[in-house]
This record gives sequence, C-alpha cells and structure tokens, in this order.
Amino acid sequence: MVDPVEWAAPRIAALARGRVLDLGCGDGRFLPARGVGVDLDLERLRAARTKSPLVVRADAHALPFGDETFDTVFANRMLNAAGRIDDVLREIGRALRPDGSLVVLTRARPRPEDDRLDPENGERRLGPFFADVLVERAADAALFVARRKRVR
Repeated sequence: MVDPVEWAAPRIAALARGRVLDLGCGDGRFLPARGVGVDLDLERLRAARTKSPLVVRADAHALPFGDETFDTVFANRMLNAAGRIDDVLREIGRALRPDGSLVVLTRARPRPEDDRLDPENGERRLGPFFADVLVERAADAALFVARRKRVR
C-alpha cells in the first residue's frame, strides 16, 4: 500500500509556482529551497531552515505578510490543527495573488461535531473562498488544489 504523504510529495512539489508559502511547514518536508516557511513550533522551524532560510514563527490566523504576496500557498496537514479553518482560509486568500493557488493535503477523518477539513468535505469547505477546486485521492488522503477567487 502506498503511503499517502509519499504519494502526494511529488505532486505538491510540481504545484509550487512563483513565490511559495508553506503554511504550517513543520520540519520543511514540502518547503521549496526559496520558499517561505511558517510554523509556531521553533524546533520544527530550526529543522525547516535546512531547506530554506526563509522561515518565520507566526500564526496562520494572522500572517505577517502583505496582501497578494504569494503565488502558491501550501497548507498540508495543518488546517485542522490550526482550528477556525474559515479564518485561516480567508487569511490565505488575502496573502495569495489574484491568480494564486492553494494546495491542501489532508488525511483527516470526518467528525461532524468538529471544525474540520477532510477528504469528504474539502471541496465544500474550500468553495466559498476559492475557485476551481480540484481533488485527487489516494487511500485515505485527498490533495486539493484551488485557485484564489478574483475580487470584483
């Protein structure tokens, strides 16, 4: 059986375009060499710094970047841990350029009583904030790619 994270890694790398923000980068597994990594855990940021020197400790709910700064944002296996997912998605939309893309990998199991983004509800959760939500699945994982909605 294929490990879903191993399955997703080359797909995620191929989706990195322009200036990349890896939100919740952890140890930098998906962080491109010149990408910007954000996490709350200082130890994990130290490890991520071996992939890119551009790491910062910050909260996903209040990113320390200007509007329309990034072409691609990764939010891999971090949205559910961050909580208040709609607030994080709004903040990602703010930080993305008008033609930017969000890439989300999730293996979360559905729990209707919790604020979650999982393989079953991801398209519905991303839809209000992003356009053209595409999904690819493997085993218990889903990889979502969504474009920023244009503001009129």
